[in-house]
Amino acid sequence: MTIQIRALDHDGLPAAFPLVHACFPSMVLTEEAMRWRHDRELKKDDRTSLVAVDRSGAVVGFARTRLRRVEGEETSGITYLISVDPGHRGTGVEDRLLEAAERSLVEAGAVTLRVAVADEAIQIGGPRLRRVLEEHGYEPSESDAILGLDLKDLPAVPPAPAGSELCSWAEYEGGPRALYDLDRITSADEPGAMSGMTRDYAEWQQDVWKHPLSDLDLSLVLLLDGTPVAITCYISDGHTRLESSMTGTLREFRGRGLARYAKTAALHRARERGYSRAFTGNNLTNDPMLAINRRLGYQRLGTEDLYIRPAG
Repeated sequence: MTIQIRALDHDGLPAAFPLVHACFPSMVLTEEAMRWRHDRELKKDDRTSLVAVDRSGAVVGFARTRLRRVEGEETSGITYLISVDPGHRGTGVEDRLLEAAERSLVEAGAVTLRVAVADEAIQIGGPRLRRVLEEHGYEPSESDAILGLDLKDLPAVPPAPAGSELCSWAEYEGGPRALYDLDRITSADEPGAMSGMTRDYAEWQQDVWKHPLSDLDLSLVLLLDGTPVAITCYISDGHTRLESSMTGTLREFRGRGLARYAKTAALHRARERGYSRAFTGNNLTNDPMLAINRRLGYQRLGTEDLYIRPAG
């Protein structure tokens, strides 16, 4: 069986999307978003999408890489969204994609390599991929719980904290700098090797604010006596499914139930607009957010693990 690994081009996008969508059933994704990301990759040198193509030209595998450059840290790279067609699993396609991803990251300067892989309920073919990673010398380093929620089971919105006001992100279209600052500061406290925002404001506007999946109507900011102190952010497919991308509160305002209040209100807003399923992921050491999500009714679907090895 002849398999070619190559960079994804526009002609391959319509075939790559259903493959990735089928392999990650709990992920919010659209073909428009994949096309937007691909166009962004062409302008930047830190992300690459690879496809495995068989003799007939059919796309039978997909992987995406991202380079992480942070001042004062070793450059690292992550490979994720590894997807393989059912008829080609276990035929070496996983190995070929992984090796090609490693080469592109090392050539770009990565000295540490990471790969995201999940349980079968989260990533179809994930258990097989774990075995491939172990054969290539990778070791597990940290884990996230992937959670799902049927919005018909939402608890009631808690009483509004004294002096609080909720605003949608859409209300900041004239200038979202305050949202960027909140996102940047609260993200820095999230546990996990790949967490923390390294984008400047201009990059954040392009990668987050203008992302086609970013739902500015469902995403909320909580003001306390007029000051923005907490955010809860969402991406959605525009129809029935949404996914939490960040919920955080400034350190000095934590412990008051602000994040729980904002997140519950956002999910009620989503249900009122016809959404039925919500998803999120939390690092297993993030006890406060895991507790909030349990109270909201989220159920654990499985675990996503980050595997790591030095380049070389």
